[in-house]
Amino acid sequence: MRRGSVPRWAVSTVAAAASAACAWATPAAAALSDQLCIPTGADQLAAYPSAAELQRAAAMAEQRLSRRGAADPFADIAPALDVPAAGAERPSPQALAEYCAAAGELMRVSAQGSQLQAQTYLLAAFQAASRAQLQGPASVAAYRLGLVSLSGAPATGGTRGGGRRATRGPSDAVREVGEMRGGPCELLQRTAFVVNSSLPLSVASLGCAAEQARAAGDRRTAALAELRLTRLRLSVAEANLEAAAAFRADAAQSARAGLADARGIQDADLRAEVMGRLAAALLDADKGRAGELSPVTAAIREVQTPAAQAYAAALDARAAAAAGDRLTGRRLLDEALLLESQRSLPTRLPEYRLLLAEIDPAHREAHVLAAYDALEAIRPLLPRFDPITEETAFSLYMRRVFQGAVDVQLAGADGGGAAIRVRNAQQILEAYRQAELQSVFGSECIPVRDALKPETLRAGEVLLYPILLPDRLELLYVAGGPGGTTEFRRLPPNTRVDRQAVARLVETVVVPLSGDGDARWRAASRELYDLLIKPIEGQLTEGSLLAVVPDGALRSLPFAALLDDRDRYLVQKTRIAIAPALAYSQAGRDEAQGLQLVAASLEKEVRLPAGRFEKLEGTASEAKLAAVVDGQRIERARVIENFNKTDLVTALTREQVDVLHLATHASFNGRSDRAFIVADGEVILLSELRQILGQNRTRGGELDLLVLSACETAVGDDEASMGLAGAAVQAGAKSAIASLWPVSDVGTAELMKIFYGFYRDGRTKSEALREAQLALIGRGGDLADPNIWAAFTLLGAWR
Repeated sequence: MRRGSVPRWAVSTVAAAASAACAWATPAAAALSDQLCIPTGADQLAAYPSAAELQRAAAMAEQRLSRRGAADPFADIAPALDVPAAGAERPSPQALAEYCAAAGELMRVSAQGSQLQAQTYLLAAFQAASRAQLQGPASVAAYRLGLVSLSGAPATGGTRGGGRRATRGPSDAVREVGEMRGGPCELLQRTAFVVNSSLPLSVASLGCAAEQARAAGDRRTAALAELRLTRLRLSVAEANLEAAAAFRADAAQSARAGLADARGIQDADLRAEVMGRLAAALLDADKGRAGELSPVTAAIREVQTPAAQAYAAALDARAAAAAGDRLTGRRLLDEALLLESQRSLPTRLPEYRLLLAEIDPAHREAHVLAAYDALEAIRPLLPRFDPITEETAFSLYMRRVFQGAVDVQLAGADGGGAAIRVRNAQQILEAYRQAELQSVFGSECIPVRDALKPETLRAGEVLLYPILLPDRLELLYVAGGPGGTTEFRRLPPNTRVDRQAVARLVETVVVPLSGDGDARWRAASRELYDLLIKPIEGQLTEGSLLAVVPDGALRSLPFAALLDDRDRYLVQKTRIAIAPALAYSQAGRDEAQGLQLVAASLEKEVRLPAGRFEKLEGTASEAKLAAVVDGQRIERARVIENFNKTDLVTALTREQVDVLHLATHASFNGRSDRAFIVADGEVILLSELRQILGQNRTRGGELDLLVLSACETAVGDDEASMGLAGAAVQAGAKSAIASLWPVSDVGTAELMKIFYGFYRDGRTKSEALREAQLALIGRGGDLADPNIWAAFTLLGAWR
């Protein structure tokens, strides 16, 4: 097992469909796992490790994986998986399945691994086990494969260079789930299905894992697979109104199956926890099932711990309320709150307070704010990931509480004390955004900064908070002006749209604009302009700056391309910047003259575990444009062509650097700790880049601008979009310019040439980017297409 090894799938009609996503290697270059763990069956090798040695290595790796801590386990485990060849006898399917499952799990959990490798190895493990009818190993591989796909799509490679590519949005994935034909395990035998799907792959993998585990008598894995599948289906139902009924019905079915499996879990505490979660999810899917829960809560009460007793009381409370007995429901929830408070880490106190708000709507605000207070008390103590299901603590315990607290503060802002309520709502929102960023990156990866203070905004600078709630759209804004006495103001709520409606509009804009160029995006763009911009249009005077703290789906929206009723782009009215959160944003410096710049480029095709990345034709010229004026190298600028990590480390540690321009592929899909840029023969994680740039801060400086000109994020993936929005934060830069989707080499080079021309002349970052975008619009022709100029967004400091 080598970091940097390339998975190689056997060439066949089916496997050829995967060639765009798979990296190919010669046999001499391939690591053992790449040779053995091929989904369609390993090639004939001259010599193989023995089955016993493979199983011994797999057992050792699994043991170390099971007790891993917070540190990356790659260095500790990978050497154990490099097993020497012993003879010509091919290992047994069971040995291959166990070995490839362990190798795939290491690739899944390690930041040094690759999502593509993990998917490849685990699929090979599943198919080897399935062919030999080994249900136990097949269930483990399928479950892990489901966890890989839940973390996002692997990088596809080829993020720049060619023409437009078809783009799939979340609605397409939902439709594909409905069109799935065949059993879940049957689907995993089709390599093309695995390569070309994300949500369907998650559904099939988890469904297959439950089936295989059940057949093998492994009730624990079956129950956990059904639990993740239930929660996945509920999340889709929440985000997609058209498919909500079908996905809720399927979620209820998964929850009921999981409850039957969970009764067979041997560990009493785990059994009670999983049964409680499944029962709660069943009620979320269908409150009419409340009458089925009596045997479940009785089984949970058999476990004599405060957590189990509290869970049972809360479930009985929900059942009583569903039956119309609110008084009993309140009494039982009070019991649940008392029991939960006895735990050393009462993780469900906020959840039970929210349930109390549902049962006692007359005092909803008090209960919701009590839930928020309870969350703030435990939030610093919550682990980033749940140890049972690996879901984020943010998704399990925080999101609904934050949303509820913002909701009740704003809902009561119509009468007296409105200004105080709006201020409170904004402060909760800021905590919400910070918690999201910390959930994506880990609090240890977020450098502490002084938050942007609204009173420091200058005349013409406007800060906008769009808030997507389940029943309405809210807008908060603050406009800079003389005297420094700015306050956030709330605009009348828009109840004609909700979170789902706005997300659909964003998808309708982004999918065609980033992909096939269909003109249907224009109508949705106008509607979004009317919803988000028109209410503050009067603040956007000549020379103004609009800084947006986006929510949810809005993080992937190219605000510059929003159209007003005269078909004028928003960028033609104002400068635009995106602020992931005020705590990680500052207005920045006013001048850019005399800054130290490093411009690194990659032109060659690179094949890596993370994927195959096409040759980039214009990146070397683009890097030179950043560092050269009138054919002369700027005195304080350095250009590195076809750079590697050593080149970058040398350039960035030699002296303080203010601007780093990376003209190479970059990906924000999948897990946030795997956000990376592509170098010559390797990837550089964004977290590694932050450590390298940390040398700047030891010299008293901080990177002022990071330019990522060839980024890729998955449409509709909130975490990928948050990863892009937090790129500057994670890399330790004051601001970043990045692309929301792949852009042609010619278009990127031309926009960057104009940008740096204005930037060197002393324009602020937001001014220089806007002037470059306006210049391309004014030229007409292909370069005026918003597919090119609207992809680029400024994140963080705008001056």
